[in-house]
Amino acid sequence: MHVHGATHGPRLILSLVVTLAFVAFEGVAGWLSHSLALMSDAGHNASDALALGLAAYAIWIGKRPSNKDKTFGYHRVAILTALFNSLSLIVIAVVIFVEAGELFRTPQAVTPSLMIWVAAVSVVMNTLIAWALSGGAKETLNMRAAFIHMVGDAASAAAVIVAGIVVKLTGWVYADPLVSVMIGVFIIYTAWGVSRDAANILLESTPKDLDVDKMVGAIEALEPVRHVHDIHVWTVGDGMNYLSCHVELPKETTITAASALVQRLNTLLAHDFGIAHATIQTEVEGTCTSEFNRPRFCDESSVRHSH
Repeated sequence: MHVHGATHGPRLILSLVVTLAFVAFEGVAGWLSHSLALMSDAGHNASDALALGLAAYAIWIGKRPSNKDKTFGYHRVAILTALFNSLSLIVIAVVIFVEAGELFRTPQAVTPSLMIWVAAVSVVMNTLIAWALSGGAKETLNMRAAFIHMVGDAASAAAVIVAGIVVKLTGWVYADPLVSVMIGVFIIYTAWGVSRDAANILLESTPKDLDVDKMVGAIEALEPVRHVHDIHVWTVGDGMNYLSCHVELPKETTITAASALVQRLNTLLAHDFGIAHATIQTEVEGTCTSEFNRPRFCDESSVRHSH
């Protein structure tokens, strides 16, 4: 499934403009109220602006056609963007931890009323933006990273409100850095999943949720397939899973029969396993034992024998 820029692009741009305006407002409010929690939330919002801008750029460039230099097109830009956005969240969390540690050692008085009102506006804004991006988050890793930024900010702002109320009612100023640490932990938790998924795609790992053993079993269940080996499955971009493999057939199999089998395999892979791009090499049974083939083509760990 692919992102439709005409659907998500304008929402990203509008969200970017609103977020930038609020970052300036919240940063000034945090400085005036001496609230690290509010400043932390402003910093997180600033990273959101960058995330939204990069996500919009990834959608735009992802629509460019492939060429002789980029035969897969520019779909990986969205994955790189998702990885960068998630890693930037982790960096922000580390900065928050450092600042919070300083405030635990030397606490400062804060202005709780200003904290509460500004954070309340942040909750509303980030919740609305997250809602606008929620549809795209289900489709691509790039939009998911941007969505997590906004959800993280909404939760962070809610935590700032709690800190402001605690300070106002009890005067316990440590609530501010304590909430900041909680915000940092939440940021790392939400960013880790996107970082892992993006790194797996860039490392050309097996697509998420794909059962390779089940897929191989389905291929070998088709007649006249004897064995499948040299299997490689990877993801180029969101919803773009690729496969290459060697399929062994009986010696008496004709070229016509082999071609018909490849068509059946392509249909099976697309409908049952979400692999719309498959390169299948057919070969005569026993060929992989030939001295002309590299050993990795017949690695025992990647061959399944039918029973």
